[in-house]
Amino acid sequence: MFNKFKSLFSKAEAGQDKEDDEQDDLSPFENPNFITLPEKIVTLLSEIEQSSPLCTVQIEGTTQEYNSSILGIKPEKNLIILDELAPKEGNQALESTRSLKLLTFHKGIHLSFNLSEIEMGHSRGISYYKAALPDRIFYPQRRRSPRIEISSIDIAFTGLSERTKVSVSGYLFDLSRGGAGIDLAVNRARVQRGDIIKNCQISFEDYEMDFDFAVRFVKPISLNSSKVQIGGFFENLSSKSQSKLSYFITSLERVEIRKQKN
Repeated sequence: MFNKFKSLFSKAEAGQDKEDDEQDDLSPFENPNFITLPEKIVTLLSEIEQSSPLCTVQIEGTTQEYNSSILGIKPEKNLIILDELAPKEGNQALESTRSLKLLTFHKGIHLSFNLSEIEMGHSRGISYYKAALPDRIFYPQRRRSPRIEISSIDIAFTGLSERTKVSVSGYLFDLSRGGAGIDLAVNRARVQRGDIIKNCQISFEDYEMDFDFAVRFVKPISLNSSKVQIGGFFENLSSKSQSKLSYFITSLERVEIRKQKN
């Protein structure tokens, strides 16, 4: 369903350090870490769309960070299409300000850009946002905060599709403080975008984390394979789980940083 939704638009981790913030205030002429050529911006955003990472969204006037993803790029109309925000309170804040800052990782490199004059749209009961493509992207060509290769850790995922009542199981390939990406050997539960997977569980550092999972994308790994990838947001996380998860991700980041220094 994710691919179908994206076709409607004509193929449609969080936290930035102080140094990044200071550089972000500079003009593109003063800072070589900005991409400003339109064709390079389109290429970079298209690559991010294809990899379907969860993105962090910051909205001025709020202290909460939200999650979204890039649904599509329409260079011929100078448009970028974003998924609705989670938690859902972010949508109200965005409708008020109509501007945001989006942060994500690409090839292990932190990037961010601003969008303004954002408009909401609806298609087949699904909400989305559209805005003009950014005129610059902060993208330093070095690894500030390395992406964690969760697939090498073998974190198992289990849950139950609320819609089909069929169990869902797989292994995480991506993890953030707001959500995860999961490899499924076969999509027996017929998981599709917009589904809720209930009674989910993952285990790390001898801690079992219980949650519900809101599915934001579903895509096949290849044309000739039954394997699929799903991604989405955590829901109904306890405060203890939020704390444990944040600590776990921070510890993984520190390990990767030490590896790079050696």
